[in-house]
Amino acid sequence: MAAPIHNVFVGSEIGLLKGVSVQKSQWENINSIETAEKENEISAICWGNDDQTEICFGLKCQKVKTYDTDTKEFSEERDFHVDEGRLRGLLRIDNNFVTATSTGVVRLWKDAEDFTEIQAGKDLYCMTNNPVTPNVLATGGKENELKIWNLEEPEKPTFLAKNVKNDWLNLRVPVWVIQTRFLPESEKLVTTTGHHQIRVYDPKAQRRPVLDFTYDEYPITALSTWGRQDNKVIVGNTQGQMALIDLRKGAMVQQYKGIAGGIRCIQCHESLPLMASCGLDRFLRIHDLETRELLHKIYLKSKLNCLLFGRKWEREEKRETRSRGKFSNVKGIENLEVKEEMDEEDENMWEQMKVVQTKTKRKGETQEENISDLKKKKTQLKPRVGKTVK
Repeated sequence: MAAPIHNVFVGSEIGLLKGVSVQKSQWENINSIETAEKENEISAICWGNDDQTEICFGLKCQKVKTYDTDTKEFSEERDFHVDEGRLRGLLRIDNNFVTATSTGVVRLWKDAEDFTEIQAGKDLYCMTNNPVTPNVLATGGKENELKIWNLEEPEKPTFLAKNVKNDWLNLRVPVWVIQTRFLPESEKLVTTTGHHQIRVYDPKAQRRPVLDFTYDEYPITALSTWGRQDNKVIVGNTQGQMALIDLRKGAMVQQYKGIAGGIRCIQCHESLPLMASCGLDRFLRIHDLETRELLHKIYLKSKLNCLLFGRKWEREEKRETRSRGKFSNVKGIENLEVKEEMDEEDENMWEQMKVVQTKTKRKGETQEENISDLKKKKTQLKPRVGKTVK
């Protein structure tokens, strides 16, 4: 029996990397651990190549491991320890690793002693890059404003965001950037904060956000863009609230219910309208973004931190045809023929049925006799044609 194809990989708090075959609702622990330690927590994960045959995941203690999905073996393990901070971000650009720690140190590792370092500020929470230009990074954190960096010019940021204006009490608005993503095929960014704010930045226009609004009342800890749509994002917060947001209107389009714990990671499929999410309730969920239907819900036993949604996906024909309101693999002409056959069968069935004789109030008189008597009385009561009443 062939081994199941894993199309989602999930990292847990205790250091286990889990491979999930969603269609078969099967999963397995890819690695093994002797003891559950906080230092072995998987805090970041990324693909190691464009073919998605290598998975790189970073531990809280700043160690990075590489898993080969073809050979089913761990091919590499490296220690990128910089300081006592927590690993916040991990990328692989041109076969080189980029790591970011909570102390604000971002490094492009070419070798153990050859690296490019960026000081991104204290209490760093996120680090991501632009898929169009991988050398362009975005960072942010607690009281650490959004910054855009170029790895070729690491001395200073190419863009430094400016805080919004004071509130209605003329008090400074606190800064807490938790997640940030570049909008598809654009230089614009969207960020979520610990103060339940969603902001859109356009570096070419101004330093302050061009769009600023709030969602719910709790820190927004997960963020994902939807394919090539630059006007919709999916967000999730610490209370298990997950929603589809329209950035043009600055409002919620759809809310996904039934999540019991804080959401740690959301990721959309590259080409299909599918979304995967995981968090503290230990469930991996797959939603259809078009029909808004929960397709899969798989219990993985551990608190989950991050995930990778692979492009390998077997289409489910039954669900697709049902969502489109059609019979599976049946043309319109065939549907008409089936309907006509059903009508003929119904007519034959009614003709073969016997007439049931029901009794009326008069004893020994059938319903047919009663109906004939009523017809005779009706004809007798009709006035004769041409006769007038004086």
